[in-house]
Amino acid sequence: MKQPALGKKILELRKQKGFTQEELVDQCNINVRTIQRIEAGNVSPRSHTIKAILEVLGFDYEEVFEKKYTPGKFDSILGINKDNIYKQLTIAMIFGIVYFIVGFFEVGADLLSFEKESNAFKSIYIVIKLLAVVSLFLFFRGFVIIGGLFQNYLLQISAFLIILFTLFFAVLDITSLYIWEDFLGVFGLSKLIAYGVLSIIVGIAIMRLTDFGDLAKWTGVLEIITGICLLLVLLSPIAIVTQFIVEIFEIILIYRIASKMKKSV
Repeated sequence: MKQPALGKKILELRKQKGFTQEELVDQCNINVRTIQRIEAGNVSPRSHTIKAILEVLGFDYEEVFEKKYTPGKFDSILGINKDNIYKQLTIAMIFGIVYFIVGFFEVGADLLSFEKESNAFKSIYIVIKLLAVVSLFLFFRGFVIIGGLFQNYLLQISAFLIILFTLFFAVLDITSLYIWEDFLGVFGLSKLIAYGVLSIIVGIAIMRLTDFGDLAKWTGVLEIITGICLLLVLLSPIAIVTQFIVEIFEIILIYRIASKMKKSV
């Protein structure tokens, strides 16, 4: 909520509780002048200042400034239901963990994909790829939802594109087990460039989730670093390491957001 609506809301809540400005500042360690300027809509306080004021007034930050999901163009495609956001974010977090674990097997399978004469290897490879696609779909579906919660349309679009490109490249990877051997190098380079660009965009979008402070900031920074390493190709081995770290941060970020949404269920 932005000024002046924010100041009017705090003024309304203060009067509702019967507090004077002096009584409020005595308990939340903010000077009277600051409260006056906030209520008048002259300054935009930081989130921790708002939380301190609301805590004294006996209100929960999320109850007052509850995030509402804004339906988007990808909802029908991804099966997003605006009525059970907490449950869907919890599922995204769980499958984020699944994707993190499957990722180790996927990296190993990709490194061994040149040894594809074995039918047993082909079967295992396909199973790993399918698990990776399904788990990433449900994982990044969560970021499409988060984009709707915070009106972060860049996050919605980039998360959807990650899902789309992952499905596309998984099909190419599986197909390459049987045909198009001569194009493996081209596929590999195309994948690095596509994921490099998308990682940078996702990183920028996540950094816009300012409500989550340093967690969103460093998740975004690491995502951008991963993207740059992928684009530089020779640094792509570094991207494998940073990507695993980013996934941990992203899982924690979804957990934090899901926890906040739980109160509105």
